[in-house]
Amino acid sequence: MSDVSVAVRARSEVLPAALWMLALSAVIALVSFEQGVLTAGSPVLHELFHDARHLLGFPCH
Repeated sequence: MSDVSVAVRARSEVLPAALWMLALSAVIALVSFEQGVLTAGSPVLHELFHDARHLLGFPCH
């Protein structure tokens, strides 16, 4: 294999992994730090994420 095909293959394998890491980081940030800011003070997301916070060890009250 040439160097170009190896580089293209490596990039095509890294991109999906990087996107998954970014998505999971966003989910963990939402679960751990969302206190009603995104929902204009409404506790909707907080209540949805409440059990997940305890499961992950984040205190919320």
